[in-house]
Amino acid sequence: MPMKTTALYSWLSLVLLMMTIPTVVQAQFVYTTNSGAITITGYTGTATTLTIPSVTNGYPVTSIGDWAFSYCTSLTNITIPNSVTRIGDWAFYYCSSLTNITIPNSVTSIGDRAFDNCTRLTNITIPNSVTSIGWDAFSGCTSLTNITIPNSVTNIGDSAFYYCFSLTAISVDTNNSAYSSVDGVLFNKNQTTIIQYPPRKGGTVYTIPISVTSIGDRAFSYCTSLTSITIPNRVTSIGDNTFSSCSSLTTITIPNSVTSIGDSAFSHCSRLTSITIPNSVTNIGDSAFSDCSRLTSITIPNSVTNIGDSAFYWCDSLIAITVDTNNSAYSSVDGVLFNKDQTILVAYPSGNASSYTIPSSATNIGAWAFSGCTSLTNITIPNSVTSIGDRAFYNCTSLTDITIPNSVTSIGDRAFYHCTSLTNITIPNSVTSIGDRAFYNCTSLTDITIPNSVTSIGDRAFYNCTSLTNITIPNSVTNIGDSAFEDCTGLTSITIPNSVTNIGDSAF
Repeated sequence: MPMKTTALYSWLSLVLLMMTIPTVVQAQFVYTTNSGAITITGYTGTATTLTIPSVTNGYPVTSIGDWAFSYCTSLTNITIPNSVTRIGDWAFYYCSSLTNITIPNSVTSIGDRAFDNCTRLTNITIPNSVTSIGWDAFSGCTSLTNITIPNSVTNIGDSAFYYCFSLTAISVDTNNSAYSSVDGVLFNKNQTTIIQYPPRKGGTVYTIPISVTSIGDRAFSYCTSLTSITIPNRVTSIGDNTFSSCSSLTTITIPNSVTSIGDSAFSHCSRLTSITIPNSVTNIGDSAFSDCSRLTSITIPNSVTNIGDSAFYWCDSLIAITVDTNNSAYSSVDGVLFNKDQTILVAYPSGNASSYTIPSSATNIGAWAFSGCTSLTNITIPNSVTSIGDRAFYNCTSLTDITIPNSVTSIGDRAFYHCTSLTNITIPNSVTSIGDRAFYNCTSLTDITIPNSVTSIGDRAFYNCTSLTNITIPNSVTNIGDSAFEDCTGLTSITIPNSVTNIGDSAF
């Protein structure tokens, strides 16, 4: 190859190499170059007003990358040039001083959580070029009062306007082919799905249109003024967090068309005193009614085949969970929820008695079974029980003493987490593992004996057990997890046996 050609080839190769994703810092912008286009990936300055250049180093700026301006808390105003087509995920996340931003009509997509927690943003115009708005895109924009969805948008991600406490209306261009709005409420085009009800929309009573067949995730979350909602008989599903934190909601009727109640669907509805679950429902999601602090009783109909973990967590006034006798999956005894053959204790109502003896039919204390039972002071576990599930006694702050029978082989993750009144506990020789955070923040626990059967102590198992003065680790233990005894400020000495092969970070 001639010398000049070789030199030219080498020079071109170098230019091409420089154009393939180098990271550069110039004028406080961090960026990469790819195929002759610039992506802004970061900003190191502290300006309050900022104009992003349309050209940098001779190349057009076409994209604002993921996390590019996240946590730029000094920014109050920003102008995006007409060359930009994409605003990445988390691009302006937590720009908490941002009050104004101009999005040019070149932008086609706004990424997931792009403006999440821009708490001072009062107004934003979405141009008619945008086709996609990511999930949680404007979540936490607590000062945003209204927003208009242009004709071009064909996809709005879940919870795009979640936690927008000041939002009074969402408007949709009438020519939009994917979405519509009625009285400021966001629907899909044919109004079969309600997507978002603005939290600050006027009125305390709302009747969902009869065209609706499904209610989207978080559709009514934090609508704190609503006292009553009517759901039409065509609705088949209630999404995750749909009515979460509707703190004024006192009454709601679930029609017998509904088959599924999503995770946390009614969580934190603190004024809801009663609810009827129709015989059409087959699924009740995780934490579906958690922290419904005024709910006194609930009946599980024949149709329900699945109840998620912590479905009735922290329902302080709940004294009984009753199950239809024809239900094939669940049963109840004295207001306590079990599986059908009563081998698994599923949920103990927080407002029930302060002392309880688990029946001898039970072999398993299920996950979250007694969680949040802050009045429970004493419990008797029979020898039939072999397993204590994750978070089984989570946050049982009045529980003072417990004896685990020698039938139990495992103590689940966070099983006694934040049992702050627990002073003594006996772990039998049958137990082989102590789960992660099993006794986390048990600040009154003064003494505990770990038997020779235990081989593993989980991460943060005894974290912040500040009253613990003495502990013996047996020669059976091979693993001590991360932060297992961290912040045990009363512990003066500890002996590590020769069986231990792994000690996690910050174990002591």
